[in-house]
Amino acid sequence: MKIISENNQEAVELAVKALSEGKAISFATDTVYGVAVDASNQKAVELLYTLKKRDAKKPIAIFLQDIASAHEVFYFDEVSQNIASNFLPGKLTLVLKQRLEGNTKIAPNLNFDAQNFLGFRIVECEFIKKLMKKFGGILAVTSANLAGEEPATDAIEVKKYFANSDLDLIIDGGKLMSENVSTVVRVADRKIEILRQGAIPESLINQYKI
Repeated sequence: MKIISENNQEAVELAVKALSEGKAISFATDTVYGVAVDASNQKAVELLYTLKKRDAKKPIAIFLQDIASAHEVFYFDEVSQNIASNFLPGKLTLVLKQRLEGNTKIAPNLNFDAQNFLGFRIVECEFIKKLMKKFGGILAVTSANLAGEEPATDAIEVKKYFANSDLDLIIDGGKLMSENVSTVVRVADRKIEILRQGAIPESLINQYKI
């Protein structure tokens, strides 16, 4: 397991190399530290579940570059579009129905929702923006902790959680001051459901109810 500062000029290249080889990496987000793999690689997604000791029936969210990318993967209605426009990039996980058509490849073991819903984030972090642009794909990302434990807020905590595991690389983004996770919002048929309260208050989300 290698640890490198996100300010190191080699950090993005090393992260992209690891992801392209089907390995798992960790980095700081705008909420907590995350663990990520290539979302299109079924074996890498399996590795992510194993590292987290996560129930294989629980979906894992994806990271996308921008709203345009999200429209290629998900169906949007008026409500979900308004929420996305007002809170993304930001501390929001938006759960929408995936498009059945299109060329976007997401590993089938990432999503066990029978209705084909999946969460996504667009994160307000310079390192992740650079990484996403260079990688050019979709990341499957979950908080850096073992199932049932508190999410890591610095690289040392990540290393402790995943010592002697197959986590390949930790990108050290310093100590995160906020311990807020993202607010998880599901939108179906223009109806809003708060699945997890987080950094964005429910009251702000509910302004966009119809």
